[in-house]
Amino acid sequence: MSPSVLSRQKPGFTLVELLVVIAIIGILVALLLPAVQAAREASRRINCANNLKQYGLAIHNYAGTYKEHLPQGSYNWGLPYTGWQPLILPFVEYQSVYDQLNLSCNNPSSPIVMGANADARFYTIKGDDKIANKPIRYNTFPYARCPSDTSEPLLYDWFQTSYTGSLGAQHTTSADPGNCNTWQIFAETATGFPDHGNTLDPRQISGMFGRLAPPMKFTHIGDGTSNTIMVGEILPVCHDHTEGFWGYNGMGTAHASTVVPINDFTTCYGDNPADAQGKAGVTKAQCAPRSNWNYSWGFKSRHVGGAQFVFGDGNVRFLNKTIDHFTYQKLGGKNDGQTINNSNY
Repeated sequence: MSPSVLSRQKPGFTLVELLVVIAIIGILVALLLPAVQAAREASRRINCANNLKQYGLAIHNYAGTYKEHLPQGSYNWGLPYTGWQPLILPFVEYQSVYDQLNLSCNNPSSPIVMGANADARFYTIKGDDKIANKPIRYNTFPYARCPSDTSEPLLYDWFQTSYTGSLGAQHTTSADPGNCNTWQIFAETATGFPDHGNTLDPRQISGMFGRLAPPMKFTHIGDGTSNTIMVGEILPVCHDHTEGFWGYNGMGTAHASTVVPINDFTTCYGDNPADAQGKAGVTKAQCAPRSNWNYSWGFKSRHVGGAQFVFGDGNVRFLNKTIDHFTYQKLGGKNDGQTINNSNY
């Protein structure tokens, strides 16, 4: 080959050089991926906090409209009565959905109805092609879901919310009382405080929400609204009260107590204890069934290190899962006489 031909040939990369470049790119991707994931979670956490801010504003606006009462659903065992979350729909820009509900629940013979429908559960909303001829429980609301909660929003044919009202440091006895009441020692022990908030007397509930629709007011908060948890994060897949957002007996009403440590995931892997053994956040695998309410009725999230809460004053705060348990209980109780300085958590 002539020198002129050789001079026209362009040098290329050798195989070794290409492998080195690929290795460098792989290292850079590995270094950047955690940062990208962290940035995405930071964004999800901000969106989740904004959801809780909407809850705080809606509850305060509701109270301002209804003589300082907090929204509390109506109930009657065995009938499809609503929880409190549908009651704030007009205050989160869902007036049109709310207007289609008949909330005449004081009469036990009068369940929730949709217009002229007379179905036995939650009823059909007309005029929305996405849910035409579907029960009302299929309705979903973006503000009621934390972006970090990747579970299906429709579980068991009910819309599942990522948030619930706080029972405070209320007793939440498990269905397996012999072995799975680990956290009961942290509950308020005042006389007359019934398990799971099953009372109509606001004075017998540690927190700001009750399961059976007590007539709660902001004036019942003796420890100050800035010292009392109002609403916090939950994970529907860890809970067995499956009516979610809509039902008074759904986990979105008042089915979380501060007696359970934040982000205890014992009941989040299914009802088989073997499936929970050795999994992250599991403190007692034998208590894996979701009916062990002393574990499942706790605030928990997919955020790293803790969960977010909106307090009675409307401020949203992230509480670390390592928070002192005594401090956590006092933030749950609305009138226990124990106020907590913000520097303590």
